Amino acid sequence: MYNIKEVKKEATKIQNNLSTFIIMSLTLIIGILYMNRLFCLLKVEELQYMNVISFIRLFNLVLAGLAIGSCIMCYNSTKKEELFIISLMYVVFFIDISLGNLDNMNLTNSTKYIDGYITISTSLLRISILVISISSFNKIKNIIMSNKISSILIVATITFFIGILENKGLIFTNKESYFIRYNIFLIILYLVVSTTYLVKSISQREYIYSVISSSIFLFGVKACYAIVGAINPMSVIKLASISITYMGFIIFIGGLFLELILSIKRNKELENKLNIFYQIVDENKYSCIVIYDENGKIKFANKTVKNFIFQNPCEKDKKVESVITKRMKEVDKDLIFEIKNSVKKYKGWKGNIYIPSLDMTLECSIQNIHTKFGENNYAITFQDISSKLRAERYLIEYEKIKKHEEVKNEFFANISHELRTPLNIFYSTVQLLDFKSSDMSVNFREIYEEHKQCLKINCKRMLRLIDNILDITKIDVGFTKAKFANCDIVRVIEDITLSVVNYAENKNINIVFDTEIEEHIIKCDSSMIERAMLNLLSNAIKFTKENGNILVNLYKDEQWVHIIVKDDGIGIPIGIQGMIFERFVQGDKSLTRLNEGSGIGLSIVKSIVELNNGEIYLDSDGENGTEFEILLPNEKLEGDKYEYNYEIDIDKIELEFSDIYELYS
Repeated sequence: MYNIKEVKKEATKIQNNLSTFIIMSLTLIIGILYMNRLFCLLKVEELQYMNVISFIRLFNLVLAGLAIGSCIMCYNSTKKEELFIISLMYVVFFIDISLGNLDNMNLTNSTKYIDGYITISTSLLRISILVISISSFNKIKNIIMSNKISSILIVATITFFIGILENKGLIFTNKESYFIRYNIFLIILYLVVSTTYLVKSISQREYIYSVISSSIFLFGVKACYAIVGAINPMSVIKLASISITYMGFIIFIGGLFLELILSIKRNKELENKLNIFYQIVDENKYSCIVIYDENGKIKFANKTVKNFIFQNPCEKDKKVESVITKRMKEVDKDLIFEIKNSVKKYKGWKGNIYIPSLDMTLECSIQNIHTKFGENNYAITFQDISSKLRAERYLIEYEKIKKHEEVKNEFFANISHELRTPLNIFYSTVQLLDFKSSDMSVNFREIYEEHKQCLKINCKRMLRLIDNILDITKIDVGFTKAKFANCDIVRVIEDITLSVVNYAENKNINIVFDTEIEEHIIKCDSSMIERAMLNLLSNAIKFTKENGNILVNLYKDEQWVHIIVKDDGIGIPIGIQGMIFERFVQGDKSLTRLNEGSGIGLSIVKSIVELNNGEIYLDSDGENGTEFEILLPNEKLEGDKYEYNYEIDIDKIELEFSDIYELYS
């Protein structure tokens, strides 16, 4: 694992050391050459041999050395491989000049001095290097860039040996015969290379390529002077030709140093931005940030990661990578598979990861990152949201408790109203009977007969309410269990439906039972089914206006027996349909509502159906009727012989329908 600051410091250190070594080496070489020249000048006997050509050679040697150093330094800063390849060309120049094979000519007007002007073999080597720098020979370039030191040594060695061979006249003899043609070839080639770098500079907006283009162009101009000098050997032309070499070197060196200055400025700006980025990432107080490679090796982890991981004292001596690896082994394998697929397909993933041993949930995001050098890395950002989730759960629980309290309070208010109404009627009737019992002129039996139905109905209302409360309590504690037996469900539903026809007729409501099945045996608790159906039918009658219709339909498929109770009454408001089967929910909760009820009937129905392994569904547009559908499993008990022993319980019916009539006052 690396640290951004450490990597940056190490890279800067290596670059600075290399640059310092190159500068000091060149300075030392130049100093030695000049000191040697000084000792030569002090010797009187040497003065007669000193001439302009010696100075030219020394100055060219210094410029070539500076060009090599500038190339390598600029390459280290910009990482442009063309600069390193061109530095090899200047290595050839340096060796050539050292051997006296370049611009080493007689400056008299009448003398053609072609041999000392240029060495063809080393010139061809320089041209080859230039062609490689602009070509698409990636294999050759890769070999050179992978073996930099070896490349410099090989080029220097080849230049030295072929320069010696040509200097001794062993190769490329009789240059006068092809000297002009060769320089025409150089002009064309230099112009092509110069134009290529100029186009590259414009297209890529890179200043350094224009510097290379300019220096190469001057070498082409020098080739023009060589042709003219070969035809008309004037000392002025020869000196001008030599000065072009100077200018080519100076422009190149000056351009590279300017590029170095600009590069240093850019690097400082980049370093400032990198420091800001580093501060944001490493000093982030809220998010843990980890970067790892495609082999799973962690390359960076910010301080928050370390503080987060090592909060356990037992793990302080362990490495970040080992602790993270240990934690990742606890993550669900299916989730790991999902993460890998998402990263592979979408280059990222975001979600929550649960760590069982820490009882901790992490909000995590993973991003695939490709560097400019082709590296494939992954950045993980995560933070502990366990406390946040717990707070949210507590808030949800609190809201549920609060809602439950509100519903409970409404229920108790409703129950109080439901109990008070029949109790008030009891009290009023008892008061009336007490008053009449003391009046000897009144026939008490007739008075009692007149009011006993009122007492009976309201007693049943109270019993129904108390039974519902007891039933829901028994269901909650698991006391109530279904007593399964094989029953003819068609006959059970038909008998229950027909038993309430008289109650519907009191409101001129038409009840129809429809089925295409004459008999079908399934396992169920018939008394529970009766309770559920009576509740649905009483609701249908209660909320259907006079002259309305109620349809009870039964059919079956392979899996279920479907029982449908449909009315064309007032419907159930859409806003409460999602919780209509919850406790104490009513469409009208006001104490002045038109229909009585505690709001727990449908909750009991749902519980009864589920105790019979069934399901119940509601369908209503909120205004035009309601449809309830009960689904019971289409299966029966093995070995349990069917015997129809179900009888309609009239008392249950009267109890269930006790609150659908107008109250006595």
